[in-house]
This record gives sequence, structure tokens and C-alpha cells, in this order.
Amino acid sequence: MTAARNLLKQAGNALLDFVYPPVCLVCRAEMETGCLCEVCSRGFKPVLPPFCDRCGVPIAADQIVCAACAMSAPPFAWTHALGRYDDTLMHAIHRLKYERKTALARPLGLLLASSIGSCTRLVSEEYPAFDCMVPVPLHPSRLRQRGFNQSELLAKVIAQEHGWQFDNRNLKRVRFTRPQATITAYSERLANILGAFQTSEPLAFQGKSVLLIDDVLTTLGTVRECARVLRNAGAKRVCVAALARG
Repeated sequence: MTAARNLLKQAGNALLDFVYPPVCLVCRAEMETGCLCEVCSRGFKPVLPPFCDRCGVPIAADQIVCAACAMSAPPFAWTHALGRYDDTLMHAIHRLKYERKTALARPLGLLLASSIGSCTRLVSEEYPAFDCMVPVPLHPSRLRQRGFNQSELLAKVIAQEHGWQFDNRNLKRVRFTRPQATITAYSERLANILGAFQTSEPLAFQGKSVLLIDDVLTTLGTVRECARVLRNAGAKRVCVAALARG
């Protein structure tokens, strides 16, 4: 019975592909299969060094650490992004996040998973794997408005690809905040996000190496606060990975 259902499903998908050929959800070019074409994925621009030696953000060539890390050491060990938040990658993220093209989460998540695996500051002989993948949570009201958490969709793909545990239950957003990117003053960004996250299970992260997943890294205020809460909950190491760095 299951085999018959699978055959019917495959036949239905083939008919749909014949009537409505698959297209890239970013540039609308026709494809044989999938939803992100090779031209678009090759158009993602990498984030180039030099990087802050503490957190991984791009800095000037005559600097060793960024201004934020010079004031206080970050609660995370490293941040990593697939590419720069402009042109094709920015458009792909907008299509996923604001136009509800959630099918893009899988190919984008696979690309991010591959780049995580090749980043020696994240995965190395000393740290060959993460104990769990944690998406940056949305406030319940924003989740109801959007209908999905794009960071959660990405984290699921990455966790499955690497065989790491996925945890979307034990880090919660408990306070609604203004978008960090709309606030320019550093002190105001800190005040805006402080206390916005809590762990729901006190021992969930005890002694664990955690990879925090976000879609875009801009001011880093949100992931700093998430990482602080995770470290206070006993996580031994927290790293951050995202699709893009703004």
C-alpha cells in the first residue's frame, strides 16, 4: 500500500513538473529539479578576511579585535557566515523570510552546512562535533505573524546533514523587542535585547557545545545575548553560524 502511494505521489509530482516546470525561487530561471539554481548559489559573495581574532567579524587590516570585543570578550567562541548580505544572497534570504518561499531553506541550509564543516574555527580535531543545534528563537507574537522561524528551518537541515541534535525547545524568547538593526547606539542595542531570552530547562545545555543558528548577522547583539544565556545555563562552548553577515 505504501509503495502504491509513493508511485502515485511520484506520478503526481512528474505531472506537476510537466505543467509547471521547476524554477529557481530566486531568479525564476527554469530548472530540471530543485528551487535554487547553480548560477544564483555561485553568486553568493564570501566574507573575506581579516577577521576579529575573538569573534570573527570583518575588521580593518591594522586591527586585531573589533571594537565590541575590545570592550568585553564575547560569550561565543566564533561567528561564521556563508556569505555577505548583499545582491543574490540577500535576495534569497528575503524570498525565504518575507515572501514565504520556505522551500529555499533546504538548499540554503545545505550550503551553510557545507561551509560550517569546512570552517576549522567551528569544527576541528579538538571540537569535531556540536552537541546540539539551537535556532535563534522568535517571540511568539512574531512567530504567529510570520508563520515560521527561518532560523529553525535552516537549523533542522544543518542538524540532519551533520547528524547533530536539534533543539528548538529549551531557548525561548520571552520579551518582544525592536529589531536590532533599527537601533544605532550600541548602549541602546544592549538595553533593547537584554533579558529577551531564557532557557526553559535548567540543565538542557549543561556541559554542551552549542551551535546557534541565525539567518543574518548584523549588530551581533541578538546572538551575544543568546550566547550569554546559554553560557549561564552551563554550555561549555557556543558558536554562531548564519547565512549572511551584514
